[in-house]
Order: sequence, then C-alpha cells, then structure tokens
Amino acid sequence: MLSSSVWKPFPRYMAEPEVEDLHEDVTPSEHDLIVRYTIIGIFVILATAALHLTQAITLPIVAGIIFGLVLGPAVDWMVRRNVPQHLAAAIIVLLFLGVIGSAITVLAVPMAAWSDQGPAMMAAMKTKLVGVVAVMDQAKAAIGALTGKSGAELSISQGNPLIDIAVSSSAVAGGMLVFVATVYFWLATRRHLKARALRFCLGRGARKSAGAFFQEIETRVARYFGLVTLINLGMGVVTMTIAWMAGLPFPIFWGALAFVLNYLAFIGPMIVTVMLFAGALIDAPFLLTALWPALAYFFVNMIEGNVVTPVFVGNRLTVSPFLVFIGFIFWLWLWGPLGAVLSTPILLVAMVAQEEFARYRAAQAAEAQDPGQQDTAQAAPVPA
Repeated sequence: MLSSSVWKPFPRYMAEPEVEDLHEDVTPSEHDLIVRYTIIGIFVILATAALHLTQAITLPIVAGIIFGLVLGPAVDWMVRRNVPQHLAAAIIVLLFLGVIGSAITVLAVPMAAWSDQGPAMMAAMKTKLVGVVAVMDQAKAAIGALTGKSGAELSISQGNPLIDIAVSSSAVAGGMLVFVATVYFWLATRRHLKARALRFCLGRGARKSAGAFFQEIETRVARYFGLVTLINLGMGVVTMTIAWMAGLPFPIFWGALAFVLNYLAFIGPMIVTVMLFAGALIDAPFLLTALWPALAYFFVNMIEGNVVTPVFVGNRLTVSPFLVFIGFIFWLWLWGPLGAVLSTPILLVAMVAQEEFARYRAAQAAEAQDPGQQDTAQAAPVPA
C-alpha cells in the first residue's frame, strides 16, 4: 500500500481558489453612468419608433434640411451681394426645381420607351437564361413550402391599380410639398434659427462649440454632396458611353439612371448592372455580347468606389465602410430608398456632433486644469 506522500503530487481534489468579494456597492458615479446609458437606450428606441410612425412627415422634413445644408452656401453667396435672404432662398429653390423639371422633361421619352421594354426584357431573360430561372423558381417554391405562404396576398386596393396609383400619387405630392417648403424656409430663416439655438447654450464655450458645430455641418454636407454629385455625373457620362457603344437605344437614359442610382450605395450599382444586362439581352445574339456592357459598368463602378471617391472626397469626409453599411441598412429599413440616400449625410451630421462634443469636453477639461497649472508655474522657482 502506497503512503500518503505518494499521492501528494497528484491530489484527488484540488483546493478551490478563494472567491473574491464581488458584492461591492456600486459607486454613485457608476450608478449615474448606468442610468445615463439606460436613458439614452430608451430614447433611441422611442425615437426610432417615432421616426417610423411619422415617416410621411419626418422623411421630407429631414430631406429638406439636408438639401438646405447643401444649398446654404449658394444663398450665403447671394446674401453677401446684397440680395435679401428670403429672395435669395426663393431664387435658389426655383432654380433647383427648374433643374429637376428640365431633367424630367428631357428624360420623359426615354423613360417611357424603356418602361415599355420591361416585358421584353423579362421575356429575353426567361428565354436565354432558362436554367437560371428554373433554379430560382425551385428556390422560391422551396421557400414558400417552408414558410407556408403561397405568395398570393392582396393589398388594400384588392389588386386595383387605379387605387394604388391614386394613393401613391397623393402621398408623393404631399411629401414633395413638405420637402420644397422645408428647403425654402430653412434657407430663408436658418440664420435666425442658428442665433436662437445659440441662445439656449449656457456659457461662452458652449455657444462657441455649437456655432462651430453648425458651421462644420454645413461645410461637410455641402462638400460631400458636391463632390459625390460630380463623381456621379462622371459615372453617368461613362455609362452613357458604354450604352452607346453597346448599341442600346436612348443612351442618355442609361446615363441618367446610373447618375441617380449611384447615390444609392451598394444597391444602386447592382440595379444598374442587372438592367444593363437585361437591356442588352433583348437583341444580343450571344450571351457574352449582352454581358460585356454590364461587366464594363461594374468594373468602372469598382474603380470609382475604391479609387476615385476616396481620393477626391478625402480623409475628412471619409467614413468607416462598416458604419456606412450599418447606416445604409438601418435607414433603408426605416425609410426605404430615400432613407438610404440620406444615410451618409445623417451619419456625417452625427460624426460632426460627436467631434464637436468631444472638443467641447476637452476644452472644458483644459479650462478646469488651467488654474492649477498657473499656480504651479507661479510657485516654481525661476532658473538662474
């Protein structure tokens, strides 16, 4: 029989470590921090629900404020030349509406022609991509079998297209009216609104930080939209050239489509690629003949997104791709395609707010430390 000393290196039961006392009281500062973040979380949830429920009003108002930030420098330029602010705002809004109306007038015929080509594009895709369509139908049938949905759900209008058009048209008209009114009143009264907002700030440092916040927002958003518009215009010209080389009718339609949808990150270029492929597939004798315009556009878009935009936009306006993607998904879910277009400007506003708040906190901390530093400097002996 082995002695107990043999078993000592290999004890049957290891001694458990002593458990530290984890039941310490929460300090008042930690308790305040927990309460603060809890309140912020509740506010974010309630604000998201409110924005979703009031989409018909909040979406055109937010879009009007964003475009007001973009058009603000033009109004300031006219005001510096002794044009009254209300008149300058009216002129800028009328010019903005005139540009949109002219674009719609020029593109009315190509849009109508390509809208009539929709059934032909679908028929060409079904005919020349029989295998792919069959796989997609099987996947759709499998998903329907798993979810138990037949896909034959009726809308409120019970399938009447006239009611759908009437309801959507009235909603769009009301939203456009709110949008135009918001842009005008923002441009006409933004200086007074800024002055009144600064009055709520207590202290010189807070007013200075808030003023810098408003100025930085206008500068960044205007610069971002200006640069992105120029880049999208270049993409439209390149896409129009590709459509002309591919022999597609109305190349200006494809250029305008690429220009508009390039504002819609991630999804917009994918839509243009698929539509270019479907449009070229109607009269293309071979699959490769229809594939090259879409591949050319996709290649140019990759260069634009990874080389051109980062170089011209610069580091000051560059946002983390992860944050852009999360913001895009969130606002697309909340407000649809228009929300996706506004996602990056809203993210820029949030980033400017965070930077200015951090700068204000740093300034407050420096001011709090200045008296101690001065006393230390006065008490220190002067070197001989």
